[in-house]
Amino acid sequence: MRAAQTTCFHEADPALSLARRAGVEALGTMLLVLAASGGGIAASRLLSAAPGALLPVVAIVLAGALVSLIVAFGAVSGGHFNPLITVLQWLARERGGACAAAYVAAQLAGGAIGGRAAAVLWNVAPPAPGGLGWGGTAGELVASAGLMLVVFGCARSGRTSTGPLAVGAWLIAAVIAFPTTSYANPAVVLGALVTAGPLSLGLGSALPYVVGEIGGALLALLLVLVLMPRTGAEA
Repeated sequence: MRAAQTTCFHEADPALSLARRAGVEALGTMLLVLAASGGGIAASRLLSAAPGALLPVVAIVLAGALVSLIVAFGAVSGGHFNPLITVLQWLARERGGACAAAYVAAQLAGGAIGGRAAAVLWNVAPPAPGGLGWGGTAGELVASAGLMLVVFGCARSGRTSTGPLAVGAWLIAAVIAFPTTSYANPAVVLGALVTAGPLSLGLGSALPYVVGEIGGALLALLLVLVLMPRTGAEA
């Protein structure tokens, strides 16, 4: 009998096969990056006469895809689709090392497949390398820190219904508010290296973005441990 899921971003049954849980993380990440990249390509074509509308449309596409994927797959794997969430759970002793490693590998593979699949489906060649280089590190740091605070704040609230919608709402705001358009996910950055359209990144921006994301995630973990510690019963 499956155990009751009492918090979001944790699987309902941790005893479920790790291969199945990691497989769901790979599938979910692939679909997320495919939707984000494909949505960007579609929006850039449909809105060529109104470029100012591109960013809000991409934000809505990304948030919609992520919310639906977390709702659909969250009970199986926790619905991370982001190595930052997985690694922070491991650092917070909420997840074992073998599980975290399998999840991260699956997420990175899914991101790369999803990014490339979008370029192939739309038959678009990768454009000139995009991104802000090291100038985007601070933006990714803040965007990632905010995302991790939302994720862990919802998880520690004990209300399973809050997580997907809160994460989607944050991403809509962050995509529009931050100069990097808030990748906030190393798996998405990896997918962006092999895709086309507005999501595409060059190598000169990928490393700075990931550095910012890791820094933001660690900052968020520190804030979570200080401001939102788990009670003895929860621990």
